Amino acid sequence: MLRVYETSVAGGNVTSQDGAFTAPDDSEYDGGAGEAVQKKLYLAPAQTTLAADIDDSQTEIEVDHPVFDDELYTKIIIGSEKMTITAGWGTTTLTVTRGDTPAAASADDPVYYAYTYHNITIAASDESGTDDTDMFRYAPDVAGSPGSYVTSLSPSVMTDPTSDSYTFWRRITVDAATAAQDKVDMRHDVSFEAFEYAA
Repeated sequence: MLRVYETSVAGGNVTSQDGAFTAPDDSEYDGGAGEAVQKKLYLAPAQTTLAADIDDSQTEIEVDHPVFDDELYTKIIIGSEKMTITAGWGTTTLTVTRGDTPAAASADDPVYYAYTYHNITIAASDESGTDDTDMFRYAPDVAGSPGSYVTSLSPSVMTDPTSDSYTFWRRITVDAATAAQDKVDMRHDVSFEAFEYAA
């Protein structure tokens, strides 16, 4: 539901999510002998755009990216209308129950998960082999530069899924006595508590 993105414009540029490595955090960090590399990333609610216009009555909608992939979370927002997904998780074709005040919407209009997020934590996990999470550190963004690096971050509460996001930095430092690394088995784990948003 919360995703790590490579750019501030969310959509198909997801870089890490639980159980999926289809778009890894793939910057060049294959240094050795204590070398480090850092990169700015963005945390935001899962979101995409409509692939086609919809009217105020249709119950099958097309979206540009299959970001709504968890059946536990069924509420989405398009414009001012909150809808309920009933089928199509993890695809670009969603079946929905329309909201109390259905409204037409246009292609490229944003589509968001309709939740607020509390007790958020960002940390690294190593999915195979030797645990190299000690190479990863995170820092809040401070006016375009990283603040102090720590093992995990706890962003502020996100109360508006249509606009809230969090900018942060990740740094990877290869151990001084370690050969060059390309850590494709690492994941940015994001934990949180989610509550339905009152649109």
